[in-house]
Amino acid sequence: MIKHIVMFKLRDYEREEEKAAVLNALKTRLEALPAAISQIRAAEIGINVRKLNWAYDLVLVMEFDKLEDVETYTVHPAHQEFVAFNADKSVMKALVDYEV
Repeated sequence: MIKHIVMFKLRDYEREEEKAAVLNALKTRLEALPAAISQIRAAEIGINVRKLNWAYDLVLVMEFDKLEDVETYTVHPAHQEFVAFNADKSVMKALVDYEV
């Protein structure tokens, strides 16, 4: 099994409410991916509750049977749609894929 973990740091927003709305929109879109992409075995998406300057804002943890399934997910149109939606929202991302 492969664990796929991505952390997102959003750009600065003038109002905290605006940032919260963007985070919720990203979370909702990520939560919809398992229904659209059969290779995803499990998914957990969380919004960071600690407001530290150096902390990331959103985390995605997914499970796949094998690395090839992660590659299929990466190019899937539903994932690419999320990537396009997120393009102007996240300024940094961190990724780890590891075998369990």
